[in-house]
Amino acid sequence: MIKLIAFDLDGTALHTNRTIAPRVLSTIEQAKARGIYVTIATGRSVNTTRPFAAMVGLTAPAICTQGGYIYDYVHEATLHHFTLTNDLTCELLTLADQYPHWHAVLYHGETIYVSRLAYDRDFYFRWLIETPPIISKNLCNALSGQASDKILFVIDPKHTVEANIVLRQATAGRAVVVQSHAMFVEVNPLEAHKGAGLARVAQHLGIARNEILAIGDQENDKTMLEWAGIGVAMGNGSDIAKAAANWIAPSIHDDGVAVAIERFALAGQV
Repeated sequence: MIKLIAFDLDGTALHTNRTIAPRVLSTIEQAKARGIYVTIATGRSVNTTRPFAAMVGLTAPAICTQGGYIYDYVHEATLHHFTLTNDLTCELLTLADQYPHWHAVLYHGETIYVSRLAYDRDFYFRWLIETPPIISKNLCNALSGQASDKILFVIDPKHTVEANIVLRQATAGRAVVVQSHAMFVEVNPLEAHKGAGLARVAQHLGIARNEILAIGDQENDKTMLEWAGIGVAMGNGSDIAKAAANWIAPSIHDDGVAVAIERFALAGQV
């Protein structure tokens, strides 16, 4: 019996026009009516996840910022929060100076910092945060020694493989590097990944791994798909996500999240 459903937003349930398909919303409501907990697992911040949490009507704490925040919207409470050390943040920003085509975006709470506006403001609003970024020529000093939540590098897709290799070598054992979008390579705190986040939510609710359905589409969903009792990758997902999954759903354009929920949570198939 599935008791908890966790799904990614962008590319999984959320379309590029920031909508969730009616069929997906309907199956989520059916699951909730059966007493199944529902949550979101996303790289988005707490505030940028908020409208979608309301749209879905979450009944379990959300996994935000790749697991860096576990946030309970019902009680407006942070259950867990993990950060990168300032030393590591500055080290990575210095490393990034060697790669002019990497665009560093520094996260701190609900604020992002960039050294320049490499894209139009709509790009940042659509993908990263609800408020305009703060421009700081020296990102290392932007937080005045405070810890950052994560660093996201916006990179042309033809360079993301190189970036993954470079950043994983530089952070080995000190942070988690994931690709969350064709153009996004992220460095997150060591404790912050969706698998660990899902485990924390499950423990909070008293739910076992084999009672969890997780749905995602990218590499950053890999740990969540592997940890859950049933991991489902979207048909439009990456090869890494598909390799980690127990089952491949139809694409987001064919309401893959709804199909997965109908199959594993409502019909009870395995």
